[in-house]
Amino acid sequence: AKLIKRERSKFNPRGKTVINWGCSKLPQNIVDNAIIINKPAAVATASNKLSFLLQMDLLEEGVDTPEFFVNKRGAADYMARFPKVKMFCRTKLSGHSGEGIVIAETVNELVDAPLYTVWNQIENEYRVHVFRGKVLDVQRKARKHDVPDDKVTWKIRNLAGGFIFARGDCNPEEGVKEQALLAVEALGLDFGAVDIIYTKKKEVLVLEVNTACGLVGTTLDKYVEAFSEV
Repeated sequence: AKLIKRERSKFNPRGKTVINWGCSKLPQNIVDNAIIINKPAAVATASNKLSFLLQMDLLEEGVDTPEFFVNKRGAADYMARFPKVKMFCRTKLSGHSGEGIVIAETVNELVDAPLYTVWNQIENEYRVHVFRGKVLDVQRKARKHDVPDDKVTWKIRNLAGGFIFARGDCNPEEGVKEQALLAVEALGLDFGAVDIIYTKKKEVLVLEVNTACGLVGTTLDKYVEAFSEV
């Protein structure tokens, strides 16, 4: 595929199909003339954690997400009512891989942030790849066994914290795939990689939808096949 420059591009978009890989803004001539897979406005909503949660919250039924608050007082009141609760203070709304997260285990540890989300005890965590109403692939977050115990971060399960996406022993619980499909549809996206947790309380909660996820191996092959059929 051709890569298109954001500025001073000589690409002629008329009648062409453009795969938008995570861009919330595109050159106007592409918007006006190309067939775009993943509209920039939908990507913008998905990539901002607060706008994503607010969009899901508008649905009368469908996508379940963690409880959240948009100010410190709301988060503090919740923690006062439920003393064992931990809160993620999200200082960056468009951060990735745990960027900008401060974990507060007490009210006094809360920091100023535009978004606070309740931490849930995780039984399993998945990434569900969706393309136009179909599930392409499902991966499970698994611990890398060569990472020492004292280097593993269980509350933020990312590569730096000792976790990888695995395909073995991946049998998602009921509702995981359905929630992923609903989330992508609700955002108005053509495709997305949906991060979902299955909690110790047997809840299926959507954390976010990625529009520019890393792809390797079998997952990459499945995306290539899906795009080639457009």
